[in-house]
Amino acid sequence: MTDAPADGRPSTDTEAGREGTTGHSEETERTGSEDGETTNRVRALDLGDGLSDGQDTPHALLLLAADRNRELLAEFLAGAATVTATTDADALDGTVDLCLVDRRHLAAHRAAFAARREAADPVWFPVVLLAPEGDALDAAVWSVVDEVVRTPVSKPLLRARLRNLLARRRASRRLVEQEAALEAALADLRVRDRAMAEAPIGVTIAGAREADTPLVYVNDAFCALTGYDRSEVVGRNCRFLQGPRTDEATVRRLREAIDAAEPVSVDLVNYTRDGEQFWNKVDIAPIHDDDGEVTHFVGFQTDITVRKLHEQRVGVLNRLLRHNLRNELNILDGYRDALARDAEVDRETALRRIDASVGRLVELSEETSHIEQVFDDHPGSVGIRPVAAVVEEVATGLRERYADVTVTVETPADPVYVNAERLSLGCLDYLSMLLDTNECATDDRRVSVVVRVDGDVVDIALSDDCGGLAESDWHVVETGVETPLRHTDRLGVWVLRWVTTTNGGELARAADGTLHVQFPVRPAPAASEHVSEE
Repeated sequence: MTDAPADGRPSTDTEAGREGTTGHSEETERTGSEDGETTNRVRALDLGDGLSDGQDTPHALLLLAADRNRELLAEFLAGAATVTATTDADALDGTVDLCLVDRRHLAAHRAAFAARREAADPVWFPVVLLAPEGDALDAAVWSVVDEVVRTPVSKPLLRARLRNLLARRRASRRLVEQEAALEAALADLRVRDRAMAEAPIGVTIAGAREADTPLVYVNDAFCALTGYDRSEVVGRNCRFLQGPRTDEATVRRLREAIDAAEPVSVDLVNYTRDGEQFWNKVDIAPIHDDDGEVTHFVGFQTDITVRKLHEQRVGVLNRLLRHNLRNELNILDGYRDALARDAEVDRETALRRIDASVGRLVELSEETSHIEQVFDDHPGSVGIRPVAAVVEEVATGLRERYADVTVTVETPADPVYVNAERLSLGCLDYLSMLLDTNECATDDRRVSVVVRVDGDVVDIALSDDCGGLAESDWHVVETGVETPLRHTDRLGVWVLRWVTTTNGGELARAADGTLHVQFPVRPAPAASEHVSEE
């Protein structure tokens, strides 16, 4: 669109780039402004081919000279946007989604644009400069302007460019909302951590002057935490809580602080009397007599397993939102933009890629809901079940999801019980992850679930015929930390890890990729007890 002729005649269709645009002057309300200009507030019309994506109608501000070109532009946008046409920069408020401005008003209101951008941050606010073809622009323009449209311009091209800008603004708003939701979740978890820190905790006292620093006192909370009776622990060094996954470096730090009679605080993996592992926050401080000699050490033990798992969950979901989700949104936005611009992209290919991306988002949503199930509280649920029943649920679920997959199951002849809350969910998600992500040379896919009992330990071996769990994925899960460079692509193995940990079990990976889920054998529940049903 060009400037109106100096004699005030209406611009021709060629000058305005109208291409047969139909005016909508009857839909325009005119109100005078203080500077003598006219502010046009045009009601949004449903033209079908407008800028809206079916969401809230966008608000476009035309900060342009009051001439015929502005009227034509307002009529063009009215089909899909609420349009404000004015020369008053006060209209540049928080309701505006997109601003089109000419050189004169950009120069006059640069401070207003800067203030609007600052107020909108971190949501992106697009500004479009309308400039005649050949008009030279200085570099300072780009500190305010996001895109320059040279006039005259065709309607299809203008529509496509404005659609793209508004889509980018909507995507920016969505990301900000998602990050706000994540921050709210983090704040909620921090509140829970504080609440746990103030709950009753285990208290121990050990003799500093006796050989091997034996325990001389433990409280009821310590006994409840570890499962040991007081008579079983008094007189022993507290190292009996250590086990296979207790970190030696952390134990060494604890020992060195005690030898130096210094206070120390560590987080380490300990084991209950039944062999179930838990994260224990251990705080130890020396107790001095009147002469300043250390006579005892007081220790505080807090079960922080839930906190550790929540930290892992937040880290994984944070990576999921910032990496997987953003990648899929970028794919969707990219193909949508290409189709909107009529770029040289095969329509069927684009739709297929969009459909695949949507499918992956649905899968992520379902897996995320499983995480919530794992961390839900189940008051009154014992969770002790026959392992054969759990395995049968896994096999049934796999056969329903994958009709062409052969599922092999082996279980002991005699009933064996484990603490199995949500165990079938974790195993099913993990094996589904293998079937969905492992590349296999044959279409005849097979998975196996084999249960063995070794003394007081139940071992459930999960494998497929295409390599099992990759070593890189196992490293991430074993350390419990995801990074932008080292992370899993799916949540299935995390769901199984959290299910296993919350039930006091452990995971181990064999060299061939088989994942072993190990639990202590539990006694069969009494007839009056509730046996968990998943």
